[in-house]
Amino acid sequence: REPGKNLPRSLFGGIGAAVIVSFAIGVVAISAFPGGRELGTVWLREPLVGIAAALKGAGLPAAVADGVKAFVGVSGVLVLAMVVTTSMSGAGRLAYSLGRRDMLPHVFARLSRRTLLAPAAIISAVGISAALLIGAVVIGSPVRSLAGLYSFGVLLTFTAAQVAVIKLRFREPELERPFRVPFNIRVRGVPVPVAALVGIPLTLAIWVGTLTTHSSARIAGPVWLAVGGAVFVLVRRSRGSAMMKRVEEPVADLVEPHEEGVYENILVPMKLGPIGEEVLATAIKLAEEQHSKVTAVHVIKVPLDQPLDAPLYDEEERAAASLAEAEQIAGEHGVEVEGVIVRARALGSAIVEQAREREADLILMGSAPRWRRQSRFFSPTVDYVLRRAPCEVMVVAYPQGVLEEEAVS
Repeated sequence: REPGKNLPRSLFGGIGAAVIVSFAIGVVAISAFPGGRELGTVWLREPLVGIAAALKGAGLPAAVADGVKAFVGVSGVLVLAMVVTTSMSGAGRLAYSLGRRDMLPHVFARLSRRTLLAPAAIISAVGISAALLIGAVVIGSPVRSLAGLYSFGVLLTFTAAQVAVIKLRFREPELERPFRVPFNIRVRGVPVPVAALVGIPLTLAIWVGTLTTHSSARIAGPVWLAVGGAVFVLVRRSRGSAMMKRVEEPVADLVEPHEEGVYENILVPMKLGPIGEEVLATAIKLAEEQHSKVTAVHVIKVPLDQPLDAPLYDEEERAAASLAEAEQIAGEHGVEVEGVIVRARALGSAIVEQAREREADLILMGSAPRWRRQSRFFSPTVDYVLRRAPCEVMVVAYPQGVLEEEAVS
């Protein structure tokens, strides 16, 4: 309910838990290898497995020790999968934010309507990750090289973030801050967090130490910064923005920019009964207000035991009659209606395909109350369209007892 306060508190709680768990693992490791150095030699690449293996010689049954080793291995796989997912999500969010503020090309701020992710950000993250991994393997020490480069970026980011916190305290002292870092001291009348004052020299010192001890950080790190700086300068110049200007106007969020609430082509799946009539009336009214076109689609669902071109004369007559009635009603309001009859195995996929082919801006559908009586808010067809539609979807849901369906197409 209060993400500005709850998220930072949760983050600090997670950091504390990670510190405690890491400390506990270290205590167990020292107990398992007292006075020895096997963790730094034999078990250098899998220290937790080494600890689990040492439990076998500590009096535990072999089956239990082997089970612990298997648990450690499976946990490692799951943790790596979670790390990859989180990293991809973080890379997409960061690229999206930078793209909106003229720090990266605007293609990184164009979200896909289907996934709400920037395709350019995901592709770039995968490409850069693959290049770094290949380069580390070629060098000959992939773990050490990647760890050094990671430390270079993380420590520099932490230092910059702490500097930014202090700078914002002076530049925008009245800015709304749902969460304030505790333990502040006043500098020229402005409360400054002690954590940032202490953290800046510490993270900067460790960063310098990383440069001196890791050749990958010393070589690839500055190249990384230079490439990023060059991209920033090129983007700002191409947009005609000052180098240090704060960009206020964000770019459009979607791959295909579209003004919300403005529709040129409204697609309506035809449905028999009172709900279908009301949905059609809603579409006509909306099209009349916005001078839009209505595409009325009647899907004839062909049974699986019959070919798609099987003779279904009764269904075809009902479809033609419903479309003719729709065109007549729309004509009375001066709205153009294009009637389409489609044969398909499933209603949802046919509606989505028609919306894509006809470049619809909006799909307007109705939801019957009977689905809510079955512990579902929407029918399977409506749910499918909501998940797969290439455009906006408007669902008209009626209260219980209002416009109960008399027939279903």
